[in-house]
Amino acid sequence: MSDVYRSIAGPLTRFRAGPEPRLEPRAAIVLGWDGHRPSTGALRYSVELARRLTAHIHVVHVIDLDDTPVDPDAADWEQQLETALADEAAEARRLLDGLAASWTYHGGHGDPADLLARVADEYSALMVVIGSPRGGLISFLDTVFGQSVAHRLIGIRKTPLLIVPADTVAS
Repeated sequence: MSDVYRSIAGPLTRFRAGPEPRLEPRAAIVLGWDGHRPSTGALRYSVELARRLTAHIHVVHVIDLDDTPVDPDAADWEQQLETALADEAAEARRLLDGLAASWTYHGGHGDPADLLARVADEYSALMVVIGSPRGGLISFLDTVFGQSVAHRLIGIRKTPLLIVPADTVAS
């Protein structure tokens, strides 16, 4: 399946359609995913939630420093970045393909809270789902300076926010 580039969240936003839904979705859920344990737990929880609600999942990945190659001066830096982003999308596909949910993968640049809010608005999402903060110094500083994704989404106040603890198991 090829990527399609759209402009919903700014220039050069990657959009990848998932499988056809087994049932016609009645709602949309937007999920923030960065490949780390808390967001992967939120992804798994969202799949079960989407199954119960007959909802379509919009997986949103914001390209950040974690995705970029180590050496920005490398001659093949752009190729390394493309490979890293393709690997991220493949990991999301691996997690989602075997599960009973229809989904779409969005990847883009910019502020994570703004991108999640825009995708939620675009698809009239029932809720935005994110994993709990990873913890550590960076997480603490993000909270103190008002940069945490959760705090920013709460401030936007357009779509309900569900924060899923890292070790939550959907039952």
